[in-house]
Amino acid sequence: MNDPFLIYGRRLIGFCVLLLVLTVAFSYYIDPFSVYGRTYIKEGVKVNNPGFSAQVKMGKALAIRRRKPEIILIGSSRTLFGFSSKIAEQYFPQQNIYNSSFSGITFYELLRYFQHTVALAPLKQAYIGLDFYQFHAGRPPEKTFREERLAVDINNQAAGSAIDDLLTTLLSVDAIFYSIKTATNLYSLNDDTFLPNGFIGKKKLTGQLKNFIENEDSYINKVYTVPEYTFSSSINSLTSFDYFRQLVHLAHEHKIKLHFFISPAHARQWELIEQLGLWDKWEYWKQEMLNITVQESKHFKQEAYPIYDFSGYSSYSIEAVPRTPSKPMAWYADSSHFRQALGDIVFDIIMNPTHEQSFGRILSPQNIDTHLESIRVDKQLYQAGHRQDIKDIRKLIVKRNKIAHTK
Repeated sequence: MNDPFLIYGRRLIGFCVLLLVLTVAFSYYIDPFSVYGRTYIKEGVKVNNPGFSAQVKMGKALAIRRRKPEIILIGSSRTLFGFSSKIAEQYFPQQNIYNSSFSGITFYELLRYFQHTVALAPLKQAYIGLDFYQFHAGRPPEKTFREERLAVDINNQAAGSAIDDLLTTLLSVDAIFYSIKTATNLYSLNDDTFLPNGFIGKKKLTGQLKNFIENEDSYINKVYTVPEYTFSSSINSLTSFDYFRQLVHLAHEHKIKLHFFISPAHARQWELIEQLGLWDKWEYWKQEMLNITVQESKHFKQEAYPIYDFSGYSSYSIEAVPRTPSKPMAWYADSSHFRQALGDIVFDIIMNPTHEQSFGRILSPQNIDTHLESIRVDKQLYQAGHRQDIKDIRKLIVKRNKIAHTK
């Protein structure tokens, strides 16, 4: 006797299983997050699918597993937006290079992605962008950062699994959404489109006063001040410098060649640090990183990893910010982000260093004091010659203080 409910139940289960298999097959074929190697040609450029941009921390963790790079660039959005795939290909033709950077990265996250790469790839070189705000240990990683997706834990022991992320790429609302979006060609090459090698495909940067004010307002009211800037973690007894030392130590152990560079943000960023009362911490940050690289090099009896300092007041960083709508600035998009034209210059200096240069000076125990003093002198000259820029920053800080007093 055929029970109609049993027949219906079997058919329903069979339909659901078929739908599940078709969904997985569709997502795998489309590869909405470009984690299985599928890319598309958009406006003549080979790019990752749009889902990659929506899940960039997942996408880059999985891309490292698949691509196993020999060379990486890693840092914040400055390192992400400031360097072109072209300059990387120029210096490393036919080599496996990957830009592991993502916006808002803390140094803890940077360390963890570096460990992830070392555990999975034959890494030989790393170019690491250093930014003061990365070392603010009071800022926890964003919720999109997941320890579980990384190949090792903080102690460098095998721990991570990609299973959850792989399920997300094949069977999730986002996977279906971005698969349909890709299949129907309903996306364009925009600011957040990534190339297969982790670099940004296209970035429209205007560099107007409005962009500077918006960026600076974020740093004043959030990035540097919420919570109060500190190198000490509120989660454990470690500091950002402990994480920095751990990265340097790991690189020495594996004989990976590191190139640290302090990003060349606009001079208004340094004025912001000055007016927030963080200048002494900014100088201490440089001194302590230098101390750690020297100490670790002595421990391993190897050459110290260079730290190139592109911060301060150069002919680039004091570029005038247009007060009225005009053509884009030559070197900057806002106080924080430099254009790829300047990134090319930075990379050229790193690849062809000279000890005489002031822009991109290699820090050493012998020059650190005079170097910091020269930046202080340049700061006074900048303040004297850019009074309107100084007023812009002061106005934002006064506004913040007024709001704080009314709460």
